[in-house]
Amino acid sequence: MPITTRLRRAPLIGLLTLAIFTLAACNSGPLSPLTQANLDKVQNGMSTAQVKAILGDPTSSQTEPIPIVGGTKTTYTYSNNQANIVIVLKNDQVQTKEGTFGPPQ
Repeated sequence: MPITTRLRRAPLIGLLTLAIFTLAACNSGPLSPLTQANLDKVQNGMSTAQVKAILGDPTSSQTEPIPIVGGTKTTYTYSNNQANIVIVLKNDQVQTKEGTFGPPQ
Protein backbone atom coordinates (compact mmCIF):
# COMPACT_ATOMS: atom_id res chain seq x y z
CA MET A 1 0.00 0.00 0.00
CA PRO A 2 1.48 3.38 -0.96
CA ILE A 3 2.42 5.70 1.88
CA THR A 4 -0.04 8.37 0.72
CA THR A 5 -2.94 5.93 1.13
CA ARG A 6 -1.79 5.03 4.63
CA LEU A 7 -1.49 8.71 5.56
CA ARG A 8 -5.04 9.38 4.34
CA ARG A 9 -6.39 6.52 6.48
CA ALA A 10 -4.58 7.58 9.66
CA PRO A 11 -7.20 10.20 10.72
CA LEU A 12 -10.01 7.71 10.10
CA ILE A 13 -8.31 5.06 12.23
CA GLY A 14 -7.74 7.65 14.95
CA LEU A 15 -11.41 8.65 14.96
CA LEU A 16 -12.54 5.02 15.07
CA THR A 17 -10.20 4.32 17.98
CA LEU A 18 -11.51 7.37 19.85
CA ALA A 19 -15.11 6.29 19.25
CA ILE A 20 -14.42 2.80 20.58
CA PHE A 21 -12.78 4.11 23.75
CA THR A 22 -15.61 6.61 24.27
CA LEU A 23 -18.27 3.90 23.99
CA ALA A 24 -16.32 1.63 26.33
CA ALA A 25 -16.07 4.42 28.92
CA CYS A 26 -19.82 5.03 28.78
CA ASN A 27 -20.50 1.39 29.62
CA SER A 28 -17.70 0.89 32.12
CA GLY A 29 -19.73 1.49 35.30
CA PRO A 30 -21.45 -1.57 36.72
CA LEU A 31 -25.21 -1.43 37.02
CA SER A 32 -26.44 -1.56 40.58
CA PRO A 33 -28.29 -4.73 41.56
CA LEU A 34 -30.35 -2.64 44.01
CA THR A 35 -33.52 -2.31 41.96
CA GLN A 36 -37.19 -2.98 42.57
CA ALA A 37 -37.03 -5.74 39.95
CA ASN A 38 -34.26 -7.54 41.84
CA LEU A 39 -36.01 -7.05 45.18
CA ASP A 40 -39.10 -8.66 43.62
CA LYS A 41 -36.97 -11.72 42.81
CA VAL A 42 -36.20 -12.22 46.51
CA GLN A 43 -38.87 -14.50 47.98
CA ASN A 44 -39.65 -15.68 51.52
CA GLY A 45 -37.81 -18.89 52.33
CA MET A 46 -34.82 -18.16 50.07
CA SER A 47 -31.38 -18.91 51.45
CA THR A 48 -28.64 -16.40 52.16
CA ALA A 49 -26.75 -17.63 49.10
CA GLN A 50 -29.77 -17.06 46.87
CA VAL A 51 -30.22 -13.51 48.19
CA LYS A 52 -26.53 -12.74 47.61
CA ALA A 53 -26.76 -14.17 44.09
CA ILE A 54 -29.44 -11.58 43.31
CA LEU A 55 -28.35 -8.52 45.33
CA GLY A 56 -24.67 -9.20 46.01
CA ASP A 57 -23.00 -8.80 49.37
CA PRO A 58 -24.88 -6.53 51.78
CA THR A 59 -23.58 -3.10 52.72
CA SER A 60 -23.91 -4.20 56.34
CA SER A 61 -25.30 -7.12 58.29
CA GLN A 62 -26.18 -7.91 61.87
CA THR A 63 -26.80 -11.36 63.36
CA GLU A 64 -28.36 -11.95 66.74
CA PRO A 65 -29.77 -14.95 68.57
CA ILE A 66 -33.54 -15.42 68.74
CA PRO A 67 -34.46 -15.68 72.45
CA ILE A 68 -36.59 -18.59 73.71
CA VAL A 69 -37.29 -20.00 70.21
CA GLY A 70 -33.62 -20.38 69.33
CA GLY A 71 -31.83 -19.92 66.05
CA THR A 72 -30.56 -16.68 64.59
CA LYS A 73 -31.96 -13.55 63.02
CA THR A 74 -29.79 -11.82 60.44
CA THR A 75 -30.56 -8.41 59.00
CA TYR A 76 -28.96 -7.51 55.67
CA THR A 77 -28.92 -3.86 54.70
CA TYR A 78 -28.15 -2.83 51.14
CA SER A 79 -27.84 0.86 50.37
CA ASN A 80 -26.51 3.31 47.83
CA ASN A 81 -27.55 6.80 46.75
CA GLN A 82 -30.58 5.39 44.88
CA ALA A 83 -31.89 2.58 47.08
CA ASN A 84 -32.19 1.19 50.58
CA ILE A 85 -33.12 -2.47 51.01
CA VAL A 86 -33.51 -4.43 54.26
CA ILE A 87 -33.75 -8.23 54.19
CA VAL A 88 -34.43 -10.12 57.44
CA LEU A 89 -33.45 -13.78 57.53
CA LYS A 90 -34.47 -16.21 60.23
CA ASN A 91 -32.19 -19.25 60.43
CA ASP A 92 -30.70 -18.30 57.04
CA GLN A 93 -34.05 -18.05 55.24
CA VAL A 94 -35.75 -14.85 54.09
CA GLN A 95 -38.50 -13.83 56.48
CA THR A 96 -39.20 -10.23 55.37
CA LYS A 97 -37.98 -7.75 52.79
CA GLU A 98 -38.53 -4.06 52.14
CA GLY A 99 -37.01 -1.43 49.94
CA THR A 100 -37.21 2.21 49.03
CA PHE A 101 -36.03 3.51 45.69
CA GLY A 102 -35.60 6.99 44.35
CA PRO A 103 -33.64 9.12 41.95
CA PRO A 104 -29.91 9.62 42.53
CA GLN A 105 -29.21 12.19 45.21
